[in-house]
Amino acid sequence: MSSSDKNKDTAQQVPFLPQDIPFNEEQRQWMGGFLAGLHSRMLVQASAGGAAAAPTAAAQKPLTILFGSQTGNSEAMAEEAAEAARSQGLAPVVLDMDDVDVAQLPAMERLLIVTSTYGEGEMPDNAQALWGAVSADDAPKLENTFFSVLALGDTNYDGFCVAGQLWDERLEQLGAQRIGDRVDCDVDFEAPSQAWIEAVVPVIASKGSDAGAGTTAPAGGAPKKAKSKYSRSNPLEAELTCKKVLSGKGSSKEIMHFEFSLAGSGESYNAGDALNVIAENRPDLVGEVVAHFGVKTDDSVLWNDVPHKLGQLLTEGLEIRNPSKELIAELAERNGDEELTRLLENDDNEALNDFLWGKDCVDLLKAYPCEISIEEFCALCKALAPRAYSISSSINAHAEEVHLTIGSVRYNQDGRDHNGVCSTFLADVANEGNKIKCYFSPNKNFAVPEDNNLPMIMVGPGTGIAPFRAFLEERQARGAQGDNWLFFGDRNKDNDFIYRDEIEAMQESGLLTKLDLAFSRDQTEKIYVQDRMRESGAELFAWLERGGYFYICGDAYRMAKDVDDALHQLIAEHGKLSPNDADAYVAKLKKEKRYVRDVY
Repeated sequence: MSSSDKNKDTAQQVPFLPQDIPFNEEQRQWMGGFLAGLHSRMLVQASAGGAAAAPTAAAQKPLTILFGSQTGNSEAMAEEAAEAARSQGLAPVVLDMDDVDVAQLPAMERLLIVTSTYGEGEMPDNAQALWGAVSADDAPKLENTFFSVLALGDTNYDGFCVAGQLWDERLEQLGAQRIGDRVDCDVDFEAPSQAWIEAVVPVIASKGSDAGAGTTAPAGGAPKKAKSKYSRSNPLEAELTCKKVLSGKGSSKEIMHFEFSLAGSGESYNAGDALNVIAENRPDLVGEVVAHFGVKTDDSVLWNDVPHKLGQLLTEGLEIRNPSKELIAELAERNGDEELTRLLENDDNEALNDFLWGKDCVDLLKAYPCEISIEEFCALCKALAPRAYSISSSINAHAEEVHLTIGSVRYNQDGRDHNGVCSTFLADVANEGNKIKCYFSPNKNFAVPEDNNLPMIMVGPGTGIAPFRAFLEERQARGAQGDNWLFFGDRNKDNDFIYRDEIEAMQESGLLTKLDLAFSRDQTEKIYVQDRMRESGAELFAWLERGGYFYICGDAYRMAKDVDDALHQLIAEHGKLSPNDADAYVAKLKKEKRYVRDVY
């Protein structure tokens, strides 16, 4: 039986295949297979005895929710949308964009897109392949699709929510019918995301063909870890039990190690996950803001139409270090400065970013004096967002503990000391024994391979080593036999080789199969991790051919791009591939989740 005949037979067995929608034959064949898989998945879940898989008297309409996610936030919102959809009598399926082929899209009658934007306006890694196909000239038409888009982003970066905007525009171009306006969310995304879900789910439930009778509601996919009761609005208060400096006295930077207790919380995490820390602004920065406006910390101010004590609002509620674009625009207009106005009007993000580099709110208030009240200033500030850090421990190696590895941001500019919000809150303000507000974010694709025999290649210079310390601890706890290769580097070996004793012990024990070091300032010619990769290109390619996983963690703007370039080059060279074929090889690694990044 041919594959097309097999799909036809499968389609006839699926009770909710819409027969009255004008799909072409290829689309109808795929839809049969897609719904058959969905039907089989529902039956498996029903046989497992889950309460959510109980049969219903009325048929349920399928809803597809696709997510593009770099750190897990979009996936979490997609799951929230699925939960709401089930309450509306829909049968939602949440899918990673990497797991979807463009030919499947026409059969998705009801479609929700939830995507973040990576870097300066790029698609997340797991969305790139599908987006490339969707944006191509030969992408299929989607006249039978109803859709809406939720976009997650950060207004501190160029290309705010561009990925979601592009999806929204392209789906409309392909003939899909928008059932609700796109919502663009800033870092404080939970409330607007929930509002979007509440608005679009009932509408999309009313659209499209009716499903056939006798189906079973899916329980939302494969078994997932139970949702944590802790979140940004209800954070865990974890005790800071240890903090110490890892970098040497002669280092040009300060890198800190922090340990937090999870005792009694019931919380757990996986190696590769992130911990979101809810920090407070430093007292000295709060004092500078208060002094500039000539007010007192115990004054009462309105923010979001609610009265607050000024000191508490500036300390816990507002982002008073990094100026919002709204504040910058308001200061330019009120002060009338021609240069700043020109930069804003020309929409030259690169020039504006260069001009603003290193400046904080106090710098701008002093540089562009104007009539602005403390309440107006507060209204122009963004809410203080949690800071997410890659976890540097395995819970299987450190029971009821979570560790972080953080570089302290400190510099002097124009005679003023500047300090990172969270990094120096933990380093300077918080003391051992203090309770720190935090919560976990899963990052399921950035994880140790399930197969303990497969190789891992990890590239993590500087604080980018954090998750790989966790990965190696996890491999050791599992008794995994797979080879492990670490590329690490920084400026100077004597002062910047953090976790040196641990890493060398792992190497001596055989846990760390290979270790390549690149300390850029220890010789006349600077050497970086990507140079070490090229030097061992033949062996690295051989590890990939053995099913190896390739990971990057660290700086997104230079290191990650340079490492990616080196990876493409060595695959082309040692795989004897053309540049296009090397690109396809890397794309396949990404689709298989064997090339993943945790970059910032």
